[in-house]
Amino acid sequence: MPGQIVVSANTLTAGIRADFASEYASAYETSKARLANCMDLGVPSDKLTEIYAYYKTAPYPRIWKRGDAIPQDAFDSVQFSVTNRDFAIQVEWNENDREDDQTRSLMQRAREAGTNFATLSERVFFQILTGSVSTELLPSLPLAPDGAALYAATASGAARFGATGGNLLTGTGVASSSAIRTDFYNAIERIRLFQDTQGQPLWSEEVIDKGLTIVYPVSSEMAFREAFQQGRTLAGPVSSTSNAAVSNIIMESGLNITLWGSARITDDDWFVFCNGAPLKPVFQQVRRPLRESYANMDNSDLSRSTKIESVSWDSRDGFGLTLPYQTVKVNN
Repeated sequence: MPGQIVVSANTLTAGIRADFASEYASAYETSKARLANCMDLGVPSDKLTEIYAYYKTAPYPRIWKRGDAIPQDAFDSVQFSVTNRDFAIQVEWNENDREDDQTRSLMQRAREAGTNFATLSERVFFQILTGSVSTELLPSLPLAPDGAALYAATASGAARFGATGGNLLTGTGVASSSAIRTDFYNAIERIRLFQDTQGQPLWSEEVIDKGLTIVYPVSSEMAFREAFQQGRTLAGPVSSTSNAAVSNIIMESGLNITLWGSARITDDDWFVFCNGAPLKPVFQQVRRPLRESYANMDNSDLSRSTKIESVSWDSRDGFGLTLPYQTVKVNN
């Protein structure tokens, strides 16, 4: 039996104009350029479950005292895996409705379901980012190779990445641009405090200099624009008669900042990502790219017996985490 069929009654009236057929068409443009600063896309996969591994930090040289054996040290390795899942959507309609559709737009609108596949990676990214539960995306959130969630203060019973608080920073709210700027610099300081597995500084200045992406709730758009883009800021309360405008310290610093406000964040938390990190904290692996299938009288027994036509899309993708030492969550 057919499933959910497109309801076409309002488009069958003879003489109806098609000028506004695209009135409800999605104006959504995928934010792939910004997403690429935070997530690795399209990692190839050729099996159900991909197994990944990496070595921990190699040892650093130390003094070799005369008469002693040369200093020796070893390093460990870590293994983790990501399983591919099927993602799909199908749209069905009656052949008569397609033939009688006066807007001539039923097929175009149906195909937009395929276009919406472009948002799959972004939707999963924000599910992982916000730690949310979804019946349509991942049934459970992946853990990082150190056994912790994307953002955590500790991992394996110790301060994550050797810094108190790990990559989870307690914020001071988003009520003012001043509070956001303070938390921003605290986040940068936290990233610079991260250590490798040998207890040495993990990042050089270069990773910060290559730019940062700030992902924040669109409900705080004005405060974030003021914090990062307003050339002059107030040093104190607006009502103060002695209050003078001062230069924006972030703009004066010359840091390359990409702002990404999203309605997918529904609280006051926001996130900092290092654009220059060689690996992103979240990644998508692709077992099979997007595939489109069309069913009608010519190729489908179901269509020949019911006059139900359909178009469907499916892909096989997996989503996982690397070590997330290139990002900090400002937890409000």
